[in-house]
Amino acid sequence: MGVLDILLALVSGLGLAFVLWWLFGLLLRPLPARAARVVLTGRGEGENLEQLVRSFVWLRGLGLLRCPIVIADAGLTPAGWELALRLTARWPEVILWPASDLGDYISRV
Repeated sequence: MGVLDILLALVSGLGLAFVLWWLFGLLLRPLPARAARVVLTGRGEGENLEQLVRSFVWLRGLGLLRCPIVIADAGLTPAGWELALRLTARWPEVILWPASDLGDYISRV
């Protein structure tokens, strides 16, 4: 085998690996862009809210999630409300919405 044959086999193997990686990524990303919503319930002081939002933003950054993230206000205290506002200011794909009006948000988008 010549050097050209080895190089051709290497490039072909890398190309096949790329196609398989791309197809595997499509399997992990079944959600359409705007047809789904991630709804996180915000209560009290927003315990674990930042961690949950960061987790979903991380998934969006990897390209595994493409839908908006909605924080449904179901009784946030003023401190919890401030936390939710900071999260929405930091990441524009995060939306704060009253839980009682969640149906209005879903129907308008």
